[in-house]
Amino acid sequence: MSEWLETWRSPMAQDALRVGIILAIVGGYMGVFVVLKRIVFVGAALAQVSAAGVALALLVGWQPLFSAILFALAGSAFFAQSWGERRVAREALIGAVFLTFSALTVLLASRGAHGMEEVQHLLAGDILAVAPEEVTRIWLLGLLVLAVFVMLRKEFLLVAFDAETAQALGYRTRLWEFAFYLMLGGFIGVVIHLVGLVLIFGYLVLPALGALMVARRLTRVVGVAVLNALVGTLAGLVVSVIFDLPTTATMLVCMSLLTGVESVAGLLTGR
Repeated sequence: MSEWLETWRSPMAQDALRVGIILAIVGGYMGVFVVLKRIVFVGAALAQVSAAGVALALLVGWQPLFSAILFALAGSAFFAQSWGERRVAREALIGAVFLTFSALTVLLASRGAHGMEEVQHLLAGDILAVAPEEVTRIWLLGLLVLAVFVMLRKEFLLVAFDAETAQALGYRTRLWEFAFYLMLGGFIGVVIHLVGLVLIFGYLVLPALGALMVARRLTRVVGVAVLNALVGTLAGLVVSVIFDLPTTATMLVCMSLLTGVESVAGLLTGR
């Protein structure tokens, strides 16, 4: 027990907890909109585009953070476009982007100094390995994204779920759509090279999915989603430290268990 407490009190574990808290708050909040807008795999595709940007940066000696954000913003601009009048279904385009940049990430990383180790890190990441100086940067970015998102939540909701009314009221729907993807892609781009694609994708999907099964009002859904993410983060970190398990996988399993329990509860109560 004393050894576990010593490990838990280490600066590395405490920094991981701090990073997990802000990721849980922002990811849980934004994830509700991602799930309600039915753009779950856009989040995965943006994360994969960012991963390709990091792989390219590592290969040619660029700054990974800058490259990831640049790629993420380019992907955001692409997905913000309206594909309703095109012959190709939007889902097919998302799949094509995801597959293309997945392959590109592997190819670029394979030419790097560490080869497939870089691919593994981009996918799974390691929240315990986040440098102390990165913690403050992630918190500042997270709070900025959260503040902007909260201030503009009504506009995002209106444009997302009643575009015709929004246009009638004078909103430039495509511009607002781009703003949403811009924040989503920017946040993913900043954190993906630190904690990995899988964890970011998990934060955007699992907490919100469980919350939607047990709550109906948007404010309650958001609250439950953020709580799910926080509980999954803390539980995952604690369990991974106690049993020496991979941290990312343990956190995702904890969030998945919460989602499963809430899904069953929602079905039993008829919500």
